[in-house]
Amino acid sequence: QDDSRLVCSSSQSSPVCPSAMRLLLACFASASACTIFAAGRGATKDGSVIVSHSDDGDPTNDARIVYVPAADHAPNATRNIYYTAESFPRYVGDERGPDYKPTEATGPAFKPIGSIPQVAHTFGYQDSTYGVINEHNVAVAESTCSAVFMTCAATLTSGCEKGRKVGAALMSIDTLSELAMERTKTAREAVELMGSFAEKYGFYGPGGFEGGGESLMVADPTEVWVFNILADPTGTSAIWAAKRVPDDHVTVGANMFTIREVNTTDTANCLASKNIYDVAEKQGWWKKGEPLDFTRTYSDGEYAHKYYSGRRMWRGFQMAAPSVKLSDTYDDLRYNRTWPWSVKPDKPVTHHDFMRWHRDYYAGTEYDMTKGVAAGPFGSPDRYSAYSEKVKGSFERSIALYRTNMVYVQHLREASKDLPKELAGVAWMGPGPAHYAPFIPLPSGVNRSIDVLKIAMPKHFSSKSLNWAVRKVMDLAQIRFDKMHQLVEKAQLSLEAEGDALMEFAAYEYKGDKKALSVSVNEFAEKALQKWQDLADEMVFAYSDNSDIVHGGSLGYSDEWLKAAGFQNGPPPPPEEKQCPPLCPGDVLV
Repeated sequence: QDDSRLVCSSSQSSPVCPSAMRLLLACFASASACTIFAAGRGATKDGSVIVSHSDDGDPTNDARIVYVPAADHAPNATRNIYYTAESFPRYVGDERGPDYKPTEATGPAFKPIGSIPQVAHTFGYQDSTYGVINEHNVAVAESTCSAVFMTCAATLTSGCEKGRKVGAALMSIDTLSELAMERTKTAREAVELMGSFAEKYGFYGPGGFEGGGESLMVADPTEVWVFNILADPTGTSAIWAAKRVPDDHVTVGANMFTIREVNTTDTANCLASKNIYDVAEKQGWWKKGEPLDFTRTYSDGEYAHKYYSGRRMWRGFQMAAPSVKLSDTYDDLRYNRTWPWSVKPDKPVTHHDFMRWHRDYYAGTEYDMTKGVAAGPFGSPDRYSAYSEKVKGSFERSIALYRTNMVYVQHLREASKDLPKELAGVAWMGPGPAHYAPFIPLPSGVNRSIDVLKIAMPKHFSSKSLNWAVRKVMDLAQIRFDKMHQLVEKAQLSLEAEGDALMEFAAYEYKGDKKALSVSVNEFAEKALQKWQDLADEMVFAYSDNSDIVHGGSLGYSDEWLKAAGFQNGPPPPPEEKQCPPLCPGDVLV
């Protein structure tokens, strides 16, 4: 056990420290904000570990999925580190395979902000804003969190904490996740590597509205960990804790730290940075002999508005274990431990349950996003950012979100004689908002970028991009969501069933030919693109002019919405014609 790591568990109790940082964050209008889930292998139907992530970013973010090939490196080589802004392009250069090389669309190669020693061999992996899955079936899911400390990246002079002119930190969560993909074979190795690198080289978060912290679900086919991290107060190191999810439990994260009590006894289930107590004690937030609550001490609470994080976490637990009656309200999520850290699901879950969770907009609850005036006349659950200086307020924030760039569900099984490692780990990729996107199976044995997934330039529409096809379907669905989305759901279920069949057949047929496997998956993704383009045409045809073209008749509006819109207060019927003409004196009516 490295002495730079301590251990932690999940109860609560700690002194508190109020922060004014939330006041600054509230001045910003929108944020990238992700939801993550995890299930241990005892909580799933097939004994797999499952994690998932929704990249709920800005429309200018980089939604491409790019394969980074395995590579050998010369002795004494260095690994360059780059600033990660997360907008398009997220990286340009020659060091991560052919699909990251400079093009007219991406511009010139990036310049590094520093470097670290390289290892002799790095593993191949699928890359998004964060590393997705590597060839050893290590997978990561990410959610940005507020934090009491933040700093800026090395060489940067903006976004720094008070008193700092130039940043010193090399490691973002993007970079840490990619290094874990390149260098580790297990989830625990990944946690230890990311923690040690962040402590040694410094950690910076996204800053601004979102805060300076991050949370990851880090998984392999046998276990899954939750990893919470933020900058230290010097801006040159990091504070972090990691907790192992019980094998028979499910947990959820939504833009807020979740780890609670930290101690030094449970070496099998928890890890932490060596400074985790010292910093809290020096700040006056913790005293020796008392438990240290990581979230209470180092989180800066919910951003955007109350319930922005908590309502999604409540809903996640509710969907996994509806028999566990949990409150959907609370005072302050940072200071009050409202729910258990993880729950045992009512029944074993599957990767399709994770897909369903990411498509949730509180349907059937009192927060149902398809209800009320805000849903429009046809029950759309999508709530766009409201940039109003005069009207202050907030919409509910659901797990499903219109500005999601990418959702993925990583389904990790142990390899066996009937299930080769190359197909035991599958990242199901949903290129866009989950409630409009199909999930495409991407096994860890695929050793190339998938054509329709690697094309996703935010400012250039492409008919070869599945991300753009999904966004088109989403925009069309706003015309008549209550009818059109039924077509989307039907197409999703059909295609995802075909994806399951493809993975089952591929496992049976696989003979070690990664190229053939990659071709097969690429062809399936091309089929998905065509199906979504056809779906858009079907939606327009079936409900053109607010009519049911197939069955005939105008669809009109619901009585509920007509009343809310003031339809009854509109222009009255025309006056009854009782004057002359036609009713004149002496006229004989026939």
